[in-house]
Amino acid sequence: MKFRRRSRSNVFAAILWLMAWPELMAAEIRSVLLTAQQVTDQELQQARDAGLTSVVLQLTSVKPDVQQQERTAAEKIAQTGLKLDYWIEIARCPELADVHPEWMASLQGHPEWRRFFPDAPLPAKGEVIKNYPWVPILYQEAFDAHRNRVAQLLTDLPPPSMVYLNGLQGAPSACGCGNSLCRWTADYGPILTATRIKANAAVSFVKAVEVLIPHATVIPVWLTECEKHDCTQEGLCSGVGCFDGICWKAWEKQLTPLARHADLIGVFAPYKQFQRDLPLYGGSGAWVSHCVKSFAEMPVRHGGKAIAANRLVTAIQAWDVTEQELNSQLQHMQHSGAAGYVLIKQQIDQSWSPLLYSVTPPRQ
Repeated sequence: MKFRRRSRSNVFAAILWLMAWPELMAAEIRSVLLTAQQVTDQELQQARDAGLTSVVLQLTSVKPDVQQQERTAAEKIAQTGLKLDYWIEIARCPELADVHPEWMASLQGHPEWRRFFPDAPLPAKGEVIKNYPWVPILYQEAFDAHRNRVAQLLTDLPPPSMVYLNGLQGAPSACGCGNSLCRWTADYGPILTATRIKANAAVSFVKAVEVLIPHATVIPVWLTECEKHDCTQEGLCSGVGCFDGICWKAWEKQLTPLARHADLIGVFAPYKQFQRDLPLYGGSGAWVSHCVKSFAEMPVRHGGKAIAANRLVTAIQAWDVTEQELNSQLQHMQHSGAAGYVLIKQQIDQSWSPLLYSVTPPRQ
């Protein structure tokens, strides 16, 4: 699916328009997420002019040359007077997947994911289909490696105000349904190639990162799960009953201890990326407020406690959208009562693909 691209200045023009709305400018957190390549004098000046409170720099690699580029970008942001934050992708990690494929999530369980990959091989005895390049922290080995990687990514950088950690759940199509929003597990099947953590991986990981950077606020970023309309034959779950099954139950079980610990939680809500630009939500960008409402309603439905909107920071789509679409998302954010927003200026890759892996010996 293709969307019309907008220039950087047009995106910030939308934010400047919003300065006429005092309630939007009163949001506690008004941020933009940039890669090191996007950190230019012009971009930073536009962020200041737009009344943003901080710039979030995406940290992407432990390769020395990339780290140097990101260090230079961080120093440039720190000199602007805007707050400096960092964003780190956790579960989707080609650097770890390429070295340790045994730590990747698997595609067991339902076969509906194969409609997107009709040429994917069928695993023989002693084989399993891995979900490349997703390495969730739900395995102990991956948990430890990600903690060490985060420590490396943060080495010798200017101190941040906040650190966003995205991808503390499982992998896309967790149960095999094919829906990229299905993130509740790393292995819906009997074959394991790493040591599963029984419970509370997300909150434990946040605490581990807080030890690494004690003077910053660590914000876990969370994604909502499959929805009822996804479960039709034509939906993203292709007839699999995810909504009424285990998906949201596991979502609540993972989220509730995290919510008891973290004051702020990010809501990953790029609506077009997840094919949520649908009329049923009530207009362009309305999925943003729908997501915020899910944090109040879905935990309660499954035995947990509601998470107030003023504890949520919405990460919204600011690439491949028109000014009107961006404005609409921001207004839905404001009406939802969320604490603020992070504008995602460049798509954060959420793609996945099957990879045949030989298990030697199979671990049950």
